[in-house]
Amino acid sequence: MAIRKTTFVEDQYYHVFNRGVDKRSIFKDTKDIQYFLNRLSDLNIDDSGTKFTTQRFKRKGEKIHFLDQQKLVSIVAYCLLPNHYHLILKQESENGISKFMQKLGTSHTMYFNAKYKRSGSLFQGKFKANMIDGDFGLPVLSVYVNLNYIHHKINPKTSLVKSSIFEYLGSESGEYICNKNELNAVVGEIGSRNDYQIFAKQTSKVFGNNKGLIIKDTDMDKIFE
Repeated sequence: MAIRKTTFVEDQYYHVFNRGVDKRSIFKDTKDIQYFLNRLSDLNIDDSGTKFTTQRFKRKGEKIHFLDQQKLVSIVAYCLLPNHYHLILKQESENGISKFMQKLGTSHTMYFNAKYKRSGSLFQGKFKANMIDGDFGLPVLSVYVNLNYIHHKINPKTSLVKSSIFEYLGSESGEYICNKNELNAVVGEIGSRNDYQIFAKQTSKVFGNNKGLIIKDTDMDKIFE
């Protein structure tokens, strides 16, 4: 697997990530998480020439639906943690990732600053992105993103964490954030959903070992209960 920095190209996949300035929280409660998740969906349109309704998002966290609009990106995987996030995005239109991430960052910063009565930058500079390629590059990175909270020793049942791992395993209730065709294609590279779960456990343990973490099978089993 190889990951390299490059310009954004249509139909290519990228690992996109950022954290709070000075490693501060970007999510303080479940409503913050839900706001960001909603924006992943309703800001994903090519609205060139259309006024960005940031003020409405600022006042209300509800999800806005747009019909028959060109998508900027396909969302392949995500993991939101208290002070940072990871995304896997496929660019669908010209400059789609840059446009999408600019809108996402602006919207969440305005929402967060208004809610917590702060000012200034929320994120640590511009988002970072690496192109994904190589054999099984996408499935491997999907595990890294989906189970990133494990590598930070965060319990998703007691902390502010939201991951697409449960969309991949078909156990997520409610509306999916990930593009189902892309999600199914990633799982299909491994086999069935059960095969992906086994692959995720094994691959995540490798990531953990590389960070000096001991990840036990029993710890992994608790996640998939």
